[in-house]
Amino acid sequence: MNKNIMTFDEWAILGKDKGMERGHHKSVDHMFNLIIEKNYQNYKALDLGCGNGWVVRKFKEYSLCDDAHGLDGATHMIKKAKILDPKGTYFNENIELWNPNHKYDIIFSMETLYYFSKPEKIMKKIFEAGLSNGGMFIMGIDHYLENTESLDWGEKFNLDITTLSIEQWVNSFKKIGFKNIRYKQVEAKKNWKGTLIIYGIK
Repeated sequence: MNKNIMTFDEWAILGKDKGMERGHHKSVDHMFNLIIEKNYQNYKALDLGCGNGWVVRKFKEYSLCDDAHGLDGATHMIKKAKILDPKGTYFNENIELWNPNHKYDIIFSMETLYYFSKPEKIMKKIFEAGLSNGGMFIMGIDHYLENTESLDWGEKFNLDITTLSIEQWVNSFKKIGFKNIRYKQVEAKKNWKGTLIIYGIK
């Protein structure tokens, strides 16, 4: 088990997952509004790095969502998700080793990709193996180069983190082959640059 998965597993045991949910819900609402604008019908969604499954449950509240799954490397996060949503589908897998065996119309990721040394490799896997044609990959992150308030998180929280600029993230989307790429920063305040949201269409 890598250091990041161990840390998040510990956070689940300590109940910190609820704080993460509270802290991210406004940014996630912005992401859902962008999804709704695309008017997907009877879509299937995957939350990559789902934690306790709160975004999966949020997806399933929408009548246009046919089904939603969650995937996370932290065992205790997935255990919590299954307790909160016994009928839900959750996969306890290391995202780096994940081999998609379903196609999804929407793959969602909040505060996940910068925890990997090669996030572009995961994004390529999403594009090539996880998304249906015409599907959307949408990600939100609080840690990026321009958001200087977040730059000490690796040391502060004992995490391995990859720090990229907005331009580098957007260029990864372009390089992989995503179309109609858009990005925005939301919920900024004072020195906090906000959540960076980026999406692209396959």
